[in-house]
Amino acid sequence: MARGTLLGFCLLLLIAGCGEVPPPRSYGLEKLSAPAPRSVEYLGALENRKSEPYAPVTRASSVCVLPDGTLFYSDLGSGRIHRFDSKGEYLGTTDDPGGGFAPLDMVSLGFHVYVLDRGQERIYRFNRDGALRDTILDFGLLTTERPMRVSAIDLDRDGRIALADESGHRVVVTGPFLDLEYTVGEYGSFLGQLNRPWGVCFGSQGFLYVSDRGNGRVEVFDSTGQALAATEGIDSPNPLMTAPSGMDCDRFGNIYVCDSGRGVVQVLAPDLLPLATVGGEEFAEDHMQNPSDCYVGSDDRLYVVDAGRNALFVYQIVFP
Repeated sequence: MARGTLLGFCLLLLIAGCGEVPPPRSYGLEKLSAPAPRSVEYLGALENRKSEPYAPVTRASSVCVLPDGTLFYSDLGSGRIHRFDSKGEYLGTTDDPGGGFAPLDMVSLGFHVYVLDRGQERIYRFNRDGALRDTILDFGLLTTERPMRVSAIDLDRDGRIALADESGHRVVVTGPFLDLEYTVGEYGSFLGQLNRPWGVCFGSQGFLYVSDRGNGRVEVFDSTGQALAATEGIDSPNPLMTAPSGMDCDRFGNIYVCDSGRGVVQVLAPDLLPLATVGGEEFAEDHMQNPSDCYVGSDDRLYVVDAGRNALFVYQIVFP
């Protein structure tokens, strides 16, 4: 990371189990096995110090990393996306598309970065050098029965795009040619229903995971849009999360979910069984105030955006 900001030590944060949290409500979801993380090592952080070339960050929103280690870190408040090389050296900002650019979420595919612009309700594509290539999708041109207010995006290897629509309480999935493929969710709290989805990611075997923020849970759908399972929500006496937000999957299909309400990142197995909790104690260096987005790189590093501290935490995921 940037010189002077990457801490020169690795604080081993052994991931503890989640205690007496009930298992997820499962309806036909086959048991998916995957190696569980053994531990997470806290590596350091990009703090919002005045002396840093990227400061000030006024509303940190999302992060993604390319296969070569180039890191993109967005600031929704200033409408800027900062770039760093694989060694943490600051490279500057990306092009500004104009029109009140508001980069809310990002995802990478190959050596391109796809950015959700909340201001213009579009998805832009940037190359690794931060140059704007084109507009991939204008939500106003996507044929749906009502307007969308997109809060998160993800792409799979086939080029499908998942769009979390918080106002419509649904997730819209496009095909590789950006045609409407299927929609999941409607307002409610039953299985298959959503309340302000705020995170989405494609997992292993084509499964689609959704942060159901209003219901305080994560739901999983199959590749046809069929709801399969959900973690216990806020209507449960012992919910796992209170305000799930941004999310991502590792190479084995485990899911990492930012819980803005509790200031931690929850780690779930592909079948939604809770595995671990990541986050420092109140006075720890990796104490999170409002984790809003996360990204798992190809090098098994976990990057967590803390919108409360306007900081970016970096962890190393260790597998058995």
